[in-house]
Amino acid sequence: MQETKRSQKKQSLPFEDRLGFSPTEFAGMFGKQAVWGYRQIYAGKVKAIQELGRLIVPRSEIDRILATATSYNPEPANGAAK
Repeated sequence: MQETKRSQKKQSLPFEDRLGFSPTEFAGMFGKQAVWGYRQIYAGKVKAIQELGRLIVPRSEIDRILATATSYNPEPANGAAK
């Protein structure tokens, strides 16, 4: 009887093998709070899939965001004096 309970235990896939993430997991990947993830979705900046009452951010959206990221430039954009 013990083996049955143990075999039914839910096991998570490693992040690199997953194709979708919750808004909280998505926000965590960028070092942000969960509410930031939901705000990105509701503002239309990130496309999410709604399936059975859950929001899922596809890996393709994360890849898109990372592909469009630019390098950090510590110099002011307007050329202000130092």
